[in-house]
Amino acid sequence: MGYGSELSNCAEEFMKQGDNCCEAVVRAANKVWNLELAPEAIAVTSLFKEGMDSGCTCGALVGMVMISGILKNRYGHSLNDKLAADLTSRFRTKFGSTCCRVICKQRSLWEKISRQGCIALTAKTAGMLEEVWADVRNNADQNLRDHTHAQ
Repeated sequence: MGYGSELSNCAEEFMKQGDNCCEAVVRAANKVWNLELAPEAIAVTSLFKEGMDSGCTCGALVGMVMISGILKNRYGHSLNDKLAADLTSRFRTKFGSTCCRVICKQRSLWEKISRQGCIALTAKTAGMLEEVWADVRNNADQNLRDHTHAQ
């Protein structure tokens, strides 16, 4: 699980196909976890590229928070209203900032031109999303199995 996982690999592929970081995280979660999101929910992610075109909050982080909001609504999460702050803190710890401009300044010219830095960051963020939700998903799956066997 994490970087190199199915979700991470899927987000990486969407980035390579031209998606922005937010789109890639949301589309990967939708595909891998079969969330059945409305097309409008996916379309809204198109405006979150390159820190909303201002270099501010990284779109991959925004995508992770968006999907976590959807999952929290469906399954609940022990952190409740502190979940977004926790995700932001994890992201900042891993990448040194939540700001697209700051993160990109740390990259080589090649990483900037080729998008390799953004592709790797997006894949790692999708992996982080998977790690955060693994326990919740495993508990939900176990509860479903227990309920099915009890009948």
